[in-house]
Amino acid sequence: MPMDVVGGRSLYSAFAEFAEQRPDREWLVFERADGEVTRWTYGEFLHSVHRSVNLLTGLGINKGDAFDLHLSNHPASVQLILAASYLGAVAMPTNPISTVDELTYLVGHSESCAVFTDPGCLDVVDQVAEALSVSQVLVCDDGSGVPEGYRGYDLELGEQVAVPNASRVATDGLVQLLYTSGTTARPKGVMLTNSCLIYGAEVFRAATGLRNDDCHLISLPLYHAAAQCHALWPSLVSGCQVALMSRFSASRFFEQAVTYEGTMAALFGAPLRMLLNQPERDTDTRHEIRNITFAQSLTESQYEEWHCRFGAPLQQLWGMTETCSLPIMSPLSGERRLKAMGKPVLGYEVKVVDGLGEETGVGDPGEVIVKGVPGKTLMLGYLKNEEATSETLREYPDGVWLHSGDTVSTDDDGYFYFLDRGKDLIKRAGENISSIEVESVIMDCEGVLDVCVVGVPDAVRDESLVAVVVSANGTTVSAESVVTFCEEKLAHFKVPDRVVFRDVLPRTSVGKVQKQVIREWLSES
Repeated sequence: MPMDVVGGRSLYSAFAEFAEQRPDREWLVFERADGEVTRWTYGEFLHSVHRSVNLLTGLGINKGDAFDLHLSNHPASVQLILAASYLGAVAMPTNPISTVDELTYLVGHSESCAVFTDPGCLDVVDQVAEALSVSQVLVCDDGSGVPEGYRGYDLELGEQVAVPNASRVATDGLVQLLYTSGTTARPKGVMLTNSCLIYGAEVFRAATGLRNDDCHLISLPLYHAAAQCHALWPSLVSGCQVALMSRFSASRFFEQAVTYEGTMAALFGAPLRMLLNQPERDTDTRHEIRNITFAQSLTESQYEEWHCRFGAPLQQLWGMTETCSLPIMSPLSGERRLKAMGKPVLGYEVKVVDGLGEETGVGDPGEVIVKGVPGKTLMLGYLKNEEATSETLREYPDGVWLHSGDTVSTDDDGYFYFLDRGKDLIKRAGENISSIEVESVIMDCEGVLDVCVVGVPDAVRDESLVAVVVSANGTTVSAESVVTFCEEKLAHFKVPDRVVFRDVLPRTSVGKVQKQVIREWLSES
């Protein structure tokens, strides 16, 4: 059994405990897109959470019921997730730039009975709500106001009273669904319990040295596991302040760090490179950030330039939504090797295995797998997908191991090195994109006989998308028509950057497309 660092807590009870101890201490500051700033003490925020509990109950949302948070960064997301933790309900954050097709699947698959959204998303949300007969749609004001005829979250929240009684929801109760791209054409719903998120937060807090006098600057989107598991929940369990930005801004990141006295942050490789491409400013060195965790590697020159220019230490990591936290991180104290993801952290057991499940030797490539307890230290499983769950969470004589699909190697000192991304997942500016999902859309485009989508290195965004298309005989299809078709069906970050044509795709003897051959061909051309 893993160490017990959860102690029976839920997200709600962990926050409520701090709120009772320090009700007048500032906890969260939010900067809206228009620059307006709102601040909450622990006591004030807990009061809002209690009002959110009453609001959800009034909407008919109770234990086991799911609802969609189709929002840009907004305090409402945090309030409603904590309210879900109180009730035993399930919050499902989704990307606000999802298309109608994408959101319809997510809301339908999760059986969400309500949607909380931004005013700018109503065109999409209205179509989804009508198609699925979802009657509860509430608008969270982003500064542009609540359109006439819609129910405003803030207005309805203000009419609620605080809840006096403590929650009795078990720590192993499901609290969130985070949909992640994978090997199938449709995203998989990762089921996360209170225990999963508390455990991951405690592990992350210890591995990064997060203190209760820190201020965590959060600019990554809250619908993504990174913002939650690398920043929000570790901040909650450590009792430190949170500075929540409506979105990431390369031109204002360090200015915001100075303004809100940020000391910690979480980013990806792409935002780091965007910051390096900014003109120099005096705030580059006036900030007090002492640690930035990041995923996805930088080049040696970028790494050196970063530390020379900004002086904010970088701590690399590896993890998945399914692992609840980061099983591999650069050491807090000790050597941080540029090309290495780091070493296994306290609280996780990690190893590298070959195709037969045997542990590989030093320097030999293999799949990284993580040991844990489903629903406590690893995800509970994939919603309504037993096949994918059993393929990922495999039981062995010594316990359950999560198979990541990522290929890595180790060195003599125990550092882990990322070699290739398994499951054909493409990383683009921090977003996970399923190549199969994009391929399935392009196959519906008139004139397309066959298609393969791969990621190729991109100096700023980690990877760009290239669609290799085979035209059907006797038809004419253009790169422009493929892109236009994708723009109608997919969120913009999933639309191919380039479309090239081939007479045939290379395949194995069993018909599998040889994507590595295509990547090599693209790199040569």
